[in-house]
Amino acid sequence: MKKPLSLKNGIKEFILDDWNDFHDLIISDITRKNYVYRGQKDEKWKLEPTLHRNLKSLSEDKFIIQKTKLLEAFKISLRGKTNYYKDVINDENELWAIGQHNFLHTPLLDFTLSPYVAAYFAFYEKEYDGEYRIIYAISQKNIIENHDDSLEVFKPTTDYNNRLINQSGLFVNFKSKDDIETLVTKKYALNKDGKIKMYKIKIKNDQREKCLISLNKMNINHNTLFPDLYGAALYCNLGLQINNY
Repeated sequence: MKKPLSLKNGIKEFILDDWNDFHDLIISDITRKNYVYRGQKDEKWKLEPTLHRNLKSLSEDKFIIQKTKLLEAFKISLRGKTNYYKDVINDENELWAIGQHNFLHTPLLDFTLSPYVAAYFAFYEKEYDGEYRIIYAISQKNIIENHDDSLEVFKPTTDYNNRLINQSGLFVNFKSKDDIETLVTKKYALNKDGKIKMYKIKIKNDQREKCLISLNKMNINHNTLFPDLYGAALYCNLGLQINNY
């Protein structure tokens, strides 16, 4: 059953006891095309990138200094290791995107245009003892594109990352140390227009197998989202874990 909670600070939250309610929610409530989605296995995790989590204790000035040093060090370390070096060396966003793909701490956070891909990433990891998995839906128009340059939507143009293509993926580049929910709350306090800026969709953790079986029938799985040996191996592993997968 879908349990909508009241709108608070521009954020509307739903709690779903059954995976089957997710499709109905997407069709009936989140109908506009300008939303981007992100799934996380732990509802307590903030919407913030790895760089921010690792440098959280620093002041804004020191954070910027360390961020600049990291990118410069990555530029030097890339030499001789990629065919795209000349194409990206002067493009900060593209450099961060390459780093994101290779486990560098970056100011980027992965999103997707597909709510179902986001649901997959919320559920595919088994080890979690919390009550809910979570999918976020964020309005690009109301949050990212009009947010005083605190957030920037970025779609890489180089073709080094086939995973991003298969996942209908894009990045949000954080220009502020705040997580997205904090930014939404701050902006809503200044302009209480009653509009929904973000959805939080919590789904019961015990719906994992039902969700993944359903998504596999939609051809959303590690084999399609990660078109490489890594994806093939994890896809086969899930087949061992889940009956009728």
